[in-house]
Amino acid sequence: MRTDELERDLKTLAERRADDERLRVAIRAMLGEQLEAHPKRRRRTLWALGGAAVTAATLAAAIVALLGTVGSGGPASADAAILAHVARTISPPANLIVHVKEAGVQPDGTPVAVEWWQETNPPYALRLIKGRAGQLVEGAADGTTSSRYDAGTNTIFQSPSSAPPTLVDPIESVRAALRDGTAQVAGSVRLDGRSLYKIELPTGVVGYFDKNDYRPVYLDNPQHDGSVVRTKVLAYEELPLTSENEKLLSITAQHPGASVQTGSLPAK
Repeated sequence: MRTDELERDLKTLAERRADDERLRVAIRAMLGEQLEAHPKRRRRTLWALGGAAVTAATLAAAIVALLGTVGSGGPASADAAILAHVARTISPPANLIVHVKEAGVQPDGTPVAVEWWQETNPPYALRLIKGRAGQLVEGAADGTTSSRYDAGTNTIFQSPSSAPPTLVDPIESVRAALRDGTAQVAGSVRLDGRSLYKIELPTGVVGYFDKNDYRPVYLDNPQHDGSVVRTKVLAYEELPLTSENEKLLSITAQHPGASVQTGSLPAK
């Protein structure tokens, strides 16, 4: 695109519209994402080859891409950019182990917690510790065996299982809603002095995400009795899939001195 062609197109777009502010925010988000995708060395080379031309072309491409969404009846382009950032942050690629730790308090004042490690490759091996304070349950599954650890007797119970591991957790609900397009940005809020994006799911789960790195900070999880348990995400990290980190997925590796019994798993 020549400079005169770009100027002509920008003049055409100069007329003020109601969606100008949302378009501005969305363009900034898109340009930020594109710049982050290039290593610094490559970015310096592009500027040296003609920073003005590169910037103009990038801006024009962003405007063309965004004009089709603003005012089209779909989600606002700025909201779509936020959802895209969140989806990328909490949907890790293959060959990793995701570690998440959450803690909260039930309406009756009982502390609750959940911590899990899950491989991002099939069969998505998983180890999870979850429950009320003093009543935590630790289980694991790897696509062939399901395991549960009884701390009281220092026993690991194992049972054959061909079902791939699944995870029931607010973060997994957010991932699913982002995949099928049912998650909605509900503005910004301040919690504990932090400005966060609020994202609502059709299941009633509400997630609060950091405005800088889009990582989850709080999750509101509705209960069967109509109450809501808010958990704080204490850790969200992606670990390399090394032989040492693979031990985090195994109950037997975490409790090497425990006795092992095979058969039906005990009741939770």
